[in-house]
Amino acid sequence: MALALLLAWFLFFRGDGDETPYRTAAVDRGRITQSVSATGSLQPLVSVNVGSTVSGLVEEVLVDFNSQVRAGQILARLEPDTFEQRMQQLQASLNTARADYQVADSDYQRYLRLAEQGFVSDQLMAQQRAARARAAAAVQQASAQLETARVDFERSIIRSPIDGVVVDRQINPGQSVAASFQAPTLFVIAQDLSRLQANITVDEADIGQVREGLPVRFTVDAFPDEDFEGRVSQVRQQGVDTNGVVSYTVVVEADNPGRRLLPGMTANASIIIQETAEVARIPNSALRFQPPDEALQARARALMSPGQGRGGDGEAIAAERGGQSRAAGQPRGALAFAEGLDLTERQKQLARDAARNARQAGGDDGDRRAQMRRVRQAVLAALEPTLSETQRARLAALRGAAANGPRETPTRAAVIFVLRNNRPEPVRVELGAADDSYTELRGGDLRDGDQIITGGGPVDRARQQQQMRGGPMGGGVRIRGG
Repeated sequence: MALALLLAWFLFFRGDGDETPYRTAAVDRGRITQSVSATGSLQPLVSVNVGSTVSGLVEEVLVDFNSQVRAGQILARLEPDTFEQRMQQLQASLNTARADYQVADSDYQRYLRLAEQGFVSDQLMAQQRAARARAAAAVQQASAQLETARVDFERSIIRSPIDGVVVDRQINPGQSVAASFQAPTLFVIAQDLSRLQANITVDEADIGQVREGLPVRFTVDAFPDEDFEGRVSQVRQQGVDTNGVVSYTVVVEADNPGRRLLPGMTANASIIIQETAEVARIPNSALRFQPPDEALQARARALMSPGQGRGGDGEAIAAERGGQSRAAGQPRGALAFAEGLDLTERQKQLARDAARNARQAGGDDGDRRAQMRRVRQAVLAALEPTLSETQRARLAALRGAAANGPRETPTRAAVIFVLRNNRPEPVRVELGAADDSYTELRGGDLRDGDQIITGGGPVDRARQQQQMRGGPMGGGVRIRGG
């Protein structure tokens, strides 16, 4: 036992100068997706709560859950006896009112003839006219009451207001429906389940990035391995304060293939803010790596100082293209905007000269966004006098698309470390869009075959020795003779 412990101690401490290998990764190509995560529930695009405005006992229910219904189809009936008796009573009242009116009208006509002969005073004639008017009003009142009873009878027959599917039924035969204060909900009908909407909740910190028309991917627990797609149809402006946390409701509309998605399911959604094509990218862990060597950290800080970039025409061209990486292969910025105009060779040269002059005139102020705006304005100012009518129309379309489309991620500088000759070396790079795992590489001083350090590095031997000599309980490794 003692010999085994001695051998383990020797093998561990004999290589004090060794270093734990660095974890590295190479630049690869792939998509970068910036997204906002949120959750919500699936709901029909249109759903109607079918209620009753009259009270009574449910005589029969003609539909059930998931029943397909058409507009006007009978869903349920209340017992009609009460409504029929009420109509009969009011019909009798109407008949009485009509008979009273006939008597009043007959009396009025008789007194009118007598008045023409001078046998009836004006006061008596006024009384007869009033009596006839009261009888006529009584007829109208009885007729209106009868019509109300007929409407109530019609309302005792519950009909579907739309074509759709019964997604909820809350009554059974024999149940009492009380509509004294408000109409109770008897059925819920969804108009069309081939499309659904998800009402998702987005935190106030993320809502500024969300706008109508953005694509959305979401999953549901019922089909965890399948992604469903939709689009943002509405961003509601009313915030909801829940225990001091403000959030906003975003409505997402999505197709429901095979009607497998059901109302009420929880949608785990990702709102796609920006998605790049195949671009050069590096792991985000490379941006977090910091070597313990103070000298390396000082060199990294020096690379981030103004004027310490690539310099010369190479940096100017990168600025003109909004930080385009040779590896990325995607034109950006002012020249990319101009390239959509189908320029002639002369116009292309004008654009390049204008971009270079604007870059040199602006100097290196460190504000790459302002620099890109200056370059774009200079390029367009140089090109506009030379544009044809077709090119002017394209320019107007490009400007409209730029105003309504997604905003381009600005280029920013950073320093990463690469492994060269088994030693870390700081390298300045130009970065673009980023997601949770990767960041777009738009430029930099990387060489072919460079391995980017993502973690690891020298091990603190003193700490390791302390851990070996003193365990969790403070005990050390004792070597005893046999």
